[in-house]
Amino acid sequence: MRTPPTFAFFLFLLLYPASTRAQEVQVPLDHEGKIDIIDADLEKKLGLFPTYQVFRGARLYQISDTLYVLEITYEATDRTLKARLPLTASAVKDLRDKVGLRVTERAPEATLNHEGRTWMTIGSTTLSLGFYGWAVPVVLEVDDGKIAVALYMLTSGAGFFIPLGMTSSIDVTDAHAILYVYGGTRGIIHGVFLNDLLLGEDATAKGGITFGMLGSIGESIAGFSAGSRMSAGKASALGVYGDFGLGLALGTCSLLEFFDDGQERAVAATVLVGSAGGLIAGDLLTNRQPYTRGDAFILEGAGLLGAYLPIAALDLFDVEAGKTYTAVSMAGSVAGLALAHQSLVRGKDFSTGEGILVQLGTVGGALVGAGIAYLLSSDRGDETLFLTSSAIGALGGFAFTYGQFSKKAEIREAGSSWNLNLFPAGLLTSSFAKRPSGWLSRVPFLSVQYRF
Repeated sequence: MRTPPTFAFFLFLLLYPASTRAQEVQVPLDHEGKIDIIDADLEKKLGLFPTYQVFRGARLYQISDTLYVLEITYEATDRTLKARLPLTASAVKDLRDKVGLRVTERAPEATLNHEGRTWMTIGSTTLSLGFYGWAVPVVLEVDDGKIAVALYMLTSGAGFFIPLGMTSSIDVTDAHAILYVYGGTRGIIHGVFLNDLLLGEDATAKGGITFGMLGSIGESIAGFSAGSRMSAGKASALGVYGDFGLGLALGTCSLLEFFDDGQERAVAATVLVGSAGGLIAGDLLTNRQPYTRGDAFILEGAGLLGAYLPIAALDLFDVEAGKTYTAVSMAGSVAGLALAHQSLVRGKDFSTGEGILVQLGTVGGALVGAGIAYLLSSDRGDETLFLTSSAIGALGGFAFTYGQFSKKAEIREAGSSWNLNLFPAGLLTSSFAKRPSGWLSRVPFLSVQYRF
């Protein structure tokens, strides 16, 4: 005996939302995974839902491996309404095929990822204002003050409009933006040292600025290209490892007295090799475990803390040898990075906000320690007390804030489980001798799954 349509519809309205809502996960509306919502503006171009006159948005939710819900929000009689259409996997495939076809024909820009475009443009503009703007007149040897100011303004403006225009029709992810800015800023340093490496004692300030500008432009382009092949977390971690590689190289130059002996080429070679080594090491390490942007912030904080704590300890014991401070600070930074990589971020995914808060907690702890030292010190101050107290405060601040988020950031591995779902919508679609064609297709009444 067939279930009466009216009774089936009543069961669907009464039981369907309550039985599925807690298990719904939003999924993309296209095969490429780039469209999570079709809003009113996009729908005007695509024309996928013409029956809804005042369309507001459409989202797709997955209930199980074979069942989905298309949720459409619209307006009627001055009220906001919501339609929930159950779909099978085959119906979702048809929907995604149609979305992909319409997007390709009518709105290809809808699938572009521009999450990092704003920050990339900000970084480019800042670089132009802070470096390119005055570097261009110097390189061109402009003596006229009016022309120099005009070039500064034109170059600074171009730093905004050129990247904005060039990225209008391509993806610009956070990874693109991070490595673009990293290459643009560190490329200046690398270019200056490359000039020293090539010319040695004959290197000039103008040559350094020229090579710095070329290095900045070249590395920003290379960084943007590399951003296509990695996540934002890995890009951030690469920058951290690259910076510490540069710092360790400068420390090595100090230990070997390259600065005192005026060995420009030796300094330049050491810095360039150190920077490259840091990036290579970072690439190898980030390939062994995934990083989020928050993880990268914690990695950086641990490395800086590791470099600072030994300095305070040596000062406490009145160690006077300058090279000793440099050596133990270098060793401490490496230890901090190793500890973070092996333990602090392994098996965890810290959000960007959590990583920043851990760094701010470290700085805040150091300031509290310094403030206490200032209250306890004499009028002339006590350097040892300041260093020791601020180091203890920094360590305490890092440990406290890290502990606040560590448990939450743990990656939980899913184990085997049974999943039993009841879908009264199956009564609705099975109660009609002739079902409507399209996305509302037959839905099973019961779904049983076992995940392992």
